[in-house]
Amino acid sequence: MKLMLVEDSLGWKRAMVRPLAPASGSRIYEISGPAAWTALVARYPLDVSLAKRHDWWRTTGVDGSWLIPDWSAVAADYDGVHLTVSGYLTTAGRYLPVGQSGTVFAGWNPDETYWLNDVLRPGTVPSEWHSNESQPPAWLGAATRR
Repeated sequence: MKLMLVEDSLGWKRAMVRPLAPASGSRIYEISGPAAWTALVARYPLDVSLAKRHDWWRTTGVDGSWLIPDWSAVAADYDGVHLTVSGYLTTAGRYLPVGQSGTVFAGWNPDETYWLNDVLRPGTVPSEWHSNESQPPAWLGAATRR
């Protein structure tokens, strides 16, 4: 485990990293490509046409109704949704048909998991990190601190 950066830091010089892991038996939906995303949208459709039509029409050139998964409905069956790197590379930003509607996979990062239920538990032992105050700052673990 390594601390690489702190986004929008308030000048912090110390940090504690506390790894988390999903509880045994957690139900994770894997988005490995366009078919997995459109299957999720088709199973748990939420019409977001009023909110997304303008942006997604400008991005894709497609004029129609737009869907995303209804995350509260997904949470009844899955604890988290994980996007693989391959899923990101093959799915992000594309128009994908779902029945008579469409969807665009947007707003995620590769290898990211959105947790929908409280299934994360403490993992390994926490580690302490200190900034070396260089520009940009580098974070050093307690074992590597000079």
